[in-house]
Amino acid sequence: MLLPSLIPHAPDLSDAVVVGDDRLSREDLVGAATAVAERIRGAHTLAVLARPTASTVLAVVGGLIAGVAIVPVPPDSGRRELDHILQDSGAQAWLGEAPADTSLPAIPVRRYAKSWHSHPEPPADATALILYTSGTTGLPKGVPITRRAIAAGLDALAGAWAWTSEDTLAHGLPLFHVHGLILGALGPLRRGGRLIHTVKPTPDHYARAADAGASMFFGVPTVWSRIGAEPESARRLSGA
Repeated sequence: MLLPSLIPHAPDLSDAVVVGDDRLSREDLVGAATAVAERIRGAHTLAVLARPTASTVLAVVGGLIAGVAIVPVPPDSGRRELDHILQDSGAQAWLGEAPADTSLPAIPVRRYAKSWHSHPEPPADATALILYTSGTTGLPKGVPITRRAIAAGLDALAGAWAWTSEDTLAHGLPLFHVHGLILGALGPLRRGGRLIHTVKPTPDHYARAADAGASMFFGVPTVWSRIGAEPESARRLSGA
């Protein structure tokens, strides 16, 4: 199973996912994401405007529950890039928030909806996500990522880093990258631990996550150089 911590009747966790000031218990996450899955079951590919919000997490997890391929779209995409991603991926609709000038319909993600319907686990080789490259040498290219690949990557990291359900991961990375979305958001859900998304990767936000009990942090060199330039923030991360 890709996300074993989200099976019905798993032990609740009051702050399983925290995004900025928004907080989802494990029960909230399972109920709302399953309600999303109820609405999209039978679709094949849906686009998600991947802003750093709890709704983005619910949309992606709902797609995983339903077995629908999700296309995380960078929210700062220009018109040409956006049109290319939508057409190339074959996205049928937006799941959640949609750009103002889109021609595709939008399916709402209701934060407080709840469903406890049990969905069968999709095949391991089914496409879970279609992530697009940055387009440095041409138009962005869609990379289908299977459920098996996600599970294998996360389990390999768990073994290398001794990542367990006792860990709380904090990061402020984009939710349309492998690092921020698959490792950063789905990793804690596979391990059964907590996620704190800081929304912005600032030294103060990372330090606050450390104060809230984060034991692991994801970042990029720019993030670490900024934290290193603020000794007080760096000190507060010293226990990670």
